[in-house]
Amino acid sequence: MNPFVDARNLEFGGHTEKGARERNEDTYLIDRELGLAVLADGVGGHQCGEVASAITCAVLQREIAAGANLGTAIQRANTEVIAAVHSGEGKPGMAATVVAVHMTAHGYELAWVGDSRIYLWDGKLSLLTRDHSLVATELDSGRISLEEARTHPRRNVILQAVGSQATGHLDVGRNFGQLAPNSCLLLCSDGITDPLDSAQLCQLLSHRTGADETCERMVNRALQCGGTDNATAVLIAYNGTAYEPPRRMPPEWVAPDRVAPDWVAPDWVVWVYDPDTASYTGLPDVTLRNGDQGSDALTTEILRVQPGSATSVRSPAIALAARMEGYGRGREWRYALLAALFGALAAGLAYLLR
Repeated sequence: MNPFVDARNLEFGGHTEKGARERNEDTYLIDRELGLAVLADGVGGHQCGEVASAITCAVLQREIAAGANLGTAIQRANTEVIAAVHSGEGKPGMAATVVAVHMTAHGYELAWVGDSRIYLWDGKLSLLTRDHSLVATELDSGRISLEEARTHPRRNVILQAVGSQATGHLDVGRNFGQLAPNSCLLLCSDGITDPLDSAQLCQLLSHRTGADETCERMVNRALQCGGTDNATAVLIAYNGTAYEPPRRMPPEWVAPDRVAPDWVAPDWVVWVYDPDTASYTGLPDVTLRNGDQGSDALTTEILRVQPGSATSVRSPAIALAARMEGYGRGREWRYALLAALFGALAAGLAYLLR
């Protein structure tokens, strides 16, 4: 049995629907004995995304039961999804995003790859995962606003997924914290976060009843609000009383270059939404969008929120952004050169025809 303190008051629930899709490629798993919740969103469509998501959930359950942490378990899932393609169990191109929470005596460990999300609800809505997506890099750098990110034409472009990276090259995001009384963690696929904004999520979470019922209402609301993708929500609610936190984080949760403080709050948050004021804190300054500071701001922010593991989000995001910017600069230089050449040819021709 998982030794989460006051486990009697820890409630799990989940619900999923295929929406307007032919099949449901989302898979979720709840193992109350392990204190584990996993949500995987299959990528690939006819390339068997549902196989990748099912393998991901099964591998995480097996590895956590064997004593691994979530980061190691997701790396193993990446290897096994790739192996399934080679063995014929799946098809080339299949992959999955994943978010997972493991409750322990010290609180919660969470990990993710891709653009599925985990939120903390405690009267305010805190985003605890940073999307591995193209739009997230633009938002983090201040080039676009949150509202622009929600409707961006390339908002579904992800930078990595389980099964899409070579073994050893998957960068797993991780976070840690503790649940206060009457707070909860929400795991959801983009079928929830695309059609529902922060205010709608807060309204659903503030009027929750049972965890299963809340998840079902959330999925149905997402589909009613125009969602067409598979929609999945998983909830972990702590309904107990306050408990004394451990004096220090477990050694395996501490980056080598920092000292573990006494703690209760999440290790870091991307942003916080206050439903009472309808305002956000923690969002990047969009005034950087026309300057040259965007990439530097992105690098600094990610180094700040993920000390000791800066490559976990920074490497793929910044590398892709840099390639795109470099391509743009190179293309402008080539256009200028071609314009100059055509101008010289036109001048020469005009001179000969005089």
